[in-house]
Amino acid sequence: MGQAERRSFPFLSWPWTPFLMACLSRAVLSLYVLFLIEDKVIGLAPVLLRSGCFYAVAALFTTWVLRQVFSLCTVQPTPDLRVHVESGSFRDNSVSWVSAEMRGWRENMEDAHVAAELCKDAFEDALLFAVLDGHGGSEVSTLASKLLTREMEACRRKIHNGKTSQAELLAEVIRQSLPRLDEKLRSGSWGIGWLFPGVLHPFAACGSTCVTAAVDFVGREVIVGNVGDSRALLIRDGKAIALSEDHKPENPIERNRIRAAGGQVIKIGPCHRVDGNLNLSRAFGDFNYKSTANLPAEKQKVIAFPDVTRTAFRGWPQELLVLACDGLFERCSNQDIANLIWPRLKMAMPLEQIATEVLHACCARSSRGRPIEEGTDNETIILIRLPSDSRVDGAGPAGPTSGTEEPLASGQRVRVQNLESEAGQKLNGLEGTVEGAGSCEGRYSVRLSGVPEAKSLKAENLAPIPPIQAC
Repeated sequence: MGQAERRSFPFLSWPWTPFLMACLSRAVLSLYVLFLIEDKVIGLAPVLLRSGCFYAVAALFTTWVLRQVFSLCTVQPTPDLRVHVESGSFRDNSVSWVSAEMRGWRENMEDAHVAAELCKDAFEDALLFAVLDGHGGSEVSTLASKLLTREMEACRRKIHNGKTSQAELLAEVIRQSLPRLDEKLRSGSWGIGWLFPGVLHPFAACGSTCVTAAVDFVGREVIVGNVGDSRALLIRDGKAIALSEDHKPENPIERNRIRAAGGQVIKIGPCHRVDGNLNLSRAFGDFNYKSTANLPAEKQKVIAFPDVTRTAFRGWPQELLVLACDGLFERCSNQDIANLIWPRLKMAMPLEQIATEVLHACCARSSRGRPIEEGTDNETIILIRLPSDSRVDGAGPAGPTSGTEEPLASGQRVRVQNLESEAGQKLNGLEGTVEGAGSCEGRYSVRLSGVPEAKSLKAENLAPIPPIQAC
């Protein structure tokens, strides 16, 4: 017999499958409890029905135990410093982006990200990027990342355009689509989620932040919508420009809303938390904090209504757009991140390498297998290189200047670049240490890794390597 063909199961790859399985398990457990009560009080339910429910609960419990045992046997050591990198481009390669994520000190990776081109039928010329930082599990961040783009496009088709600009339209779409997406997460597929109110909901204690950046190439603006404490930055000539503001329970507006909904803001350690638990005041999911009776969605303890900002952009090489989860900001400020990124950009380091080095710099150091400082969360970052006006008009690509204008000091780490000879091309990309000035003016003696003899190289072919330092 020939080898059997592999059959695909579309249901398993459907975004709503984990949600439906969670609802099914809750329904079976609820029925089992009801049958136990009915058996003690009335005793009229068929024995076969009660037995079937019992075996279903036993199967669910056995599956849960096996999953826990499997997770314990396959648990990865921490910290996990492996960086998973994705990259791509849009608009005939005029826009390039890189995303990088690292599990770090956490047992599981709960972040997700989005990089997509919005449908031409809905928007004339726009891209969408987003970072979602999950908590209490990865279910909400993963599901929301798969639904975000289509929800924005569906929302756009319901809005009458009129004479508004595309930037205004994108801002309104973000304002409306993020709360709608949260409602869709609550209702679930076919509205099943409404059968599980409050703490019974699969996403009662599971949620996610979301920072979205819609890039409008018609008006050349970045429209950012933020829910939670992930951040969007525009690094302009080395200076960090904040495009979002964290939503924390201690913020006056957030605290007043939480208290008006019957909640409390309690400080535990360095963090203020909603009802002593959640250290965010806006998020997808977390429906246990959105169940106060007789209050609309925008007045609950935790909400999913974004703050929206609009910022004009100049494009590369003056600017770089950055989206990142709060794991990078446990130890670093916005400007610290800019200080890590910008020198590497100016020395023409690839975006993939920049993102990797930034994640490592923001991760907590360890001693005897334990972290000794802040920086223990999952880390995710997206770097987006937007085109300048000249790129849009069809001019050639603009990039950072090579070489260095400052004298190189002895002991300075450098990288070789832009050597054109056949022998020199083999040295491009190698790193080394400056030993001193060379025999000719404008040259330096450099000891390269893997090369037995020191090389005399021009300053224009040496790019200084900034040290990776803690923020």
